[in-house]
Amino acid sequence: MFAAELSYKSQEATHVCDHVLHLDASHGEQSVIGCGASALFAHLAKLYPDVEVQHVRLWEEATRKEMEYNLEHVNAKMAMLAGRGSEETTQQFAGIEVLAKQLATARGLVVSAPMWNFAAPYVVKQYFDCVLHPGLTFKEVGAGPSGLLGGGRPVVLLTSSGGAAAKDYLTPWILDVAAMAGFDRPKVVSATGLVSRDRTTAIEVFRNQAEAATEHLTLEQGTDRPTKSLDEEISTSCGYEELRSWLESTGGLSSDCLDSLEAARVNGELFLSASDHDWRDEELGLEEADIARLQELQKKFREVAGDAED
Repeated sequence: MFAAELSYKSQEATHVCDHVLHLDASHGEQSVIGCGASALFAHLAKLYPDVEVQHVRLWEEATRKEMEYNLEHVNAKMAMLAGRGSEETTQQFAGIEVLAKQLATARGLVVSAPMWNFAAPYVVKQYFDCVLHPGLTFKEVGAGPSGLLGGGRPVVLLTSSGGAAAKDYLTPWILDVAAMAGFDRPKVVSATGLVSRDRTTAIEVFRNQAEAATEHLTLEQGTDRPTKSLDEEISTSCGYEELRSWLESTGGLSSDCLDSLEAARVNGELFLSASDHDWRDEELGLEEADIARLQELQKKFREVAGDAED
């Protein structure tokens, strides 16, 4: 926990604005994620014709220069936190303040990021390292980091993987850092196993799922209400829809698996008591990678649900 916070010098971030921020690390407009993002924002424009979408293309050279964050910035930050800021340190952080304000004041967040080696592409990590600073995008409270302008704002993660994504460090990490900035209402749309799927079909399915996720980006006022993380809210008595939201937020499961569990009305009690034999039931039709991930998540569910009920 930081003992001090930065403050804006060249910008002002006093209230949540009307824009939706799109952090785009996709492999291009014709990629599976790119096609899904296009469907999502086309539908968003129909729902909210006046919405402003600020599209940050993380792979573009100009963007990468803007989000450069090196040891000089680290030293400037430490000096300002210690009360030894100067005109030079303020100037060094001027560009970072622009990017930080864009995130801190967004009404909704969409992240398009394929899985690289079980985790996020490095430009996504670089972006969040650049903008996440106490006093600029989050504030320290007793329970940990909290959005500078409050929580309760939606984040949609569009992601994909060539393999089964049995290990997924991308999803929980992105949802954690997004929550730091106040985007703690997550929705995950994931396409897994793309190397073994028909591309046209995969794109169509992902487009439909991404378009449906648009409903999650409710652009309503009053985002400063106190919120809880999904881990804090989940319990063994949760319904099948609540369980699906929790499973989506943890990541590592295919959309087909999530759909099968929802169709079978698997709630918290059923999930906790399911055996290996249950997961292999032909009616569920689960892949081996999903079964392995579900068994991992059963252990986590037992821990977090038990803590929530204590």
